[in-house]
Amino acid sequence: MRVTNKMIAQTVLNNLGANLNRLQKLQGQMSSLQVVSKISDDPAVATRVVNLNSILSQSEEYERSLNDAKGWLETTEGTLGNVTDVLQRARELAVYGANGTMDQTEREAIAAEIEQISQSVAQLANTSYANRYIFGGTKTTATPFDSDGNYSGNSGSDGQLNWEISQGVTMTVNVDGKAAFIDTGVFSALSNLKTHLESGDVEAIGSTDLAALDDAVNGVLNLRSSLGAKTKRVEVISDLTWDEKLNYEELKSSLNDIDLAKAATDFKMQESVYNAALNVGARIILPSLVSFLK
Repeated sequence: MRVTNKMIAQTVLNNLGANLNRLQKLQGQMSSLQVVSKISDDPAVATRVVNLNSILSQSEEYERSLNDAKGWLETTEGTLGNVTDVLQRARELAVYGANGTMDQTEREAIAAEIEQISQSVAQLANTSYANRYIFGGTKTTATPFDSDGNYSGNSGSDGQLNWEISQGVTMTVNVDGKAAFIDTGVFSALSNLKTHLESGDVEAIGSTDLAALDDAVNGVLNLRSSLGAKTKRVEVISDLTWDEKLNYEELKSSLNDIDLAKAATDFKMQESVYNAALNVGARIILPSLVSFLK
């Protein structure tokens, strides 16, 4: 086959183009610090990177859910801890009020303090986290309790806030107001104690009211124990999620992060090859062009 000047020139240009493409690819890798910036760079690596990015995105969603769950659980447990404290104070006052040597004026003063405790409990029952009421069940935007301790939220399965904290793992992160304050008898124990203090019913104060307060405290403590166990579980899953995320990030880095020093060396070498190709091409094409013109 006869080699024409046009064929020589086209071959030189093709080789120069290939060299230039390699230069541009290395330059792109150095700029992005990544082996592939589009699938055509390396389809196999690019596909794995896309999958890893999807996994990492899901891990970040679980991290946000776990952090929110932990915040919700800790706020609830802390609030119930404050409820326990004020109930213990109410119990101390009930013991004082059951003393038969105390006069009625003193009992009425204690009843006034019990009223203040009841109002404090009502405020605690309306605690919010991130602008959401923690004891309202799924009705998180409306105040769950009025000043008299009447509950307007929902409870049971209808009041559960179930969050996915890991792949296929959900957790109920809340305690509804009925379970926390009605079923435990918190408000009724305080209300009855106040009534008996005002009426001077020492026998009821020393027996029924003290027993009711003890039951309320124990009920709240049981809820706090359950919340503590859930918080610990969230912390364990959070640590596992974090470790998995680091492993996936390291795998992605090993696949797609460039060795900058090596890339710079390759770029310099490819640049030399390209410049040499330009010089050789010029020496080949120019005589051919002169011969063609003659």
